[in-house]
Amino acid sequence: MEREVIFLLFIIIAGTAIVFGLVAARLRQPVIMGYLLAGLVISRVLERFGTIEPEVVQAFADFGVTFLMFSLGVHFSFRELVELRRIVVRGGLLQIGLTLALAWVIYRTLGLTTTQAFLLAELSAISSSVIGFTLMELRGTLSQPAARPTAAILLAQDIAVIPLVAIIPALAGSDPNEVLFSLGRSLLIAVTALVVITVLGIPVVPTLLFHIARMGSRELFLLSVVFFAIGTAIGSEWAGLSFALGAFLAGIVVSESEFSYQVLGGVLPLRDVFGVMFFEGLGLLADPAGLLEVWPLALAILVTVTLVKGFLAALVVTLLGYPPAIALRSGAFLAQIGEFFFVLGLLGLQVGIIDRSIYNAMIGAAIGSLLLNTLLLAIADRARWILEPPLRLVARAPALQESERPPSATLRGHVVIAGYGRSGREVGRVLQRRRFRFVVIDRDPVLVRELRRTGIEAIYGDVANEQVLLAAGIPTARVFVVAIPDAFAAETAVRLARAMNPTLDIIARADRRAFVARLVEAGATEVVHPSFEAGLEMIRHTLHRFGISMQEIQAIVSARRVDYYEEEATIGE
Repeated sequence: MEREVIFLLFIIIAGTAIVFGLVAARLRQPVIMGYLLAGLVISRVLERFGTIEPEVVQAFADFGVTFLMFSLGVHFSFRELVELRRIVVRGGLLQIGLTLALAWVIYRTLGLTTTQAFLLAELSAISSSVIGFTLMELRGTLSQPAARPTAAILLAQDIAVIPLVAIIPALAGSDPNEVLFSLGRSLLIAVTALVVITVLGIPVVPTLLFHIARMGSRELFLLSVVFFAIGTAIGSEWAGLSFALGAFLAGIVVSESEFSYQVLGGVLPLRDVFGVMFFEGLGLLADPAGLLEVWPLALAILVTVTLVKGFLAALVVTLLGYPPAIALRSGAFLAQIGEFFFVLGLLGLQVGIIDRSIYNAMIGAAIGSLLLNTLLLAIADRARWILEPPLRLVARAPALQESERPPSATLRGHVVIAGYGRSGREVGRVLQRRRFRFVVIDRDPVLVRELRRTGIEAIYGDVANEQVLLAAGIPTARVFVVAIPDAFAAETAVRLARAMNPTLDIIARADRRAFVARLVEAGATEVVHPSFEAGLEMIRHTLHRFGISMQEIQAIVSARRVDYYEEEATIGE
């Protein structure tokens, strides 16, 4: 594609995404649904530029997949991933095996060949890790019990991509010995990649980020994070793993460092922008005219993926020891076709297992499953009285939930100190002596590590970063002390904090007189001007030398302080 066409394509995608996203939000539906519909609409408009190659759409979507899965990986930790290993092995293998077997029977009944039925069964068994994690995040369930089995099965599916891809040549009639050799080699490379990413990455990457952070450049730090995320995703794909799994593991590696909140705040804008490319790109691949010719097959795939796989997944989660209510929600999160259908479908086309009509049916079913996913979640919640009884017949004791960690204690009524220079340090020392709980935010990685070693809760990051403020517990804090010299960052932090917590007491520092009124307007409860306060102390000492009583001096100083800050407020108005 020419440069002008690519730019025009980007503008059209972004513009339609805004319109359809606004409509979806107005109808109280996930904006993801709007993006998918936008892709379906403009797929006809873009016919004037010729056929849209799937590889081009995939290239656009890969950026979205990278930042989506990377940001979601930051929410997890390596310890949580290890705790999920039993669920990954048991639940993942059981869900994939049951879905493969039953889906194959369904597709054979419809008249497809053995190889075609098995390929579509592979497609049906794999869910979208991007959609699953994104929906959990949008519905605020990432920290709830249903997230654990869902995440474990999604990870198992991403790992299962390796053997599922490797056996496709065998379906096309290739030499079985060559297939077995290729499968063994792919598994060896994949295991090596997993070891390198997780075991070696955890001690190495945080150290590199620490040294980069010491340079003090926000741009260099963010660029390094983006390089690591995309590089890991590409390396994972080269090793035979999925692109999404590599990005997710990269996020988990970063989550083990003290920079996770700063990284998350920097990546989220990129995720929001490029994520649109992924979801709308799915709609772009659809061929409405071709889909009409194969709608019975597309409908069969859709029913198999949503209803059959969704219920089987819920059954598996129930067998793992989770209550039926949690199992139903987990099954609903898994009831869609994964982004991996790009790989499976195109590979099936290349080796001659399926033709273009079956591929169109796959794309139509994939988009339909994504659009219906939110509806299935609503049905799972409202029809529990019908769906839960069959699951109760196989319910077990909660054996696998023993490893669940209790949720960490929520910060409440504490003090947040932004900037631990001279001013912030003095506040911290007094709070420490009085045994008040406080959290420090600072951009000096060395200082953050030192504070943590001494038992003080500290977070690395920009005070104007929303994710950093959330990590510090601003929504439940009592006092927010903004002691940084950067006036613009302080103003942004005050506005964000006020929006998060309307009752929060905010004490801000203003090194210049002109910023006093701006901080008050932004929502600061009290503003301290260090130069003016130093002048008041000089007045106090001067008057004391003339024998004026301390009571009278205090009255003079207090009156002058009130007049000064009222003057600034009036000037600001």
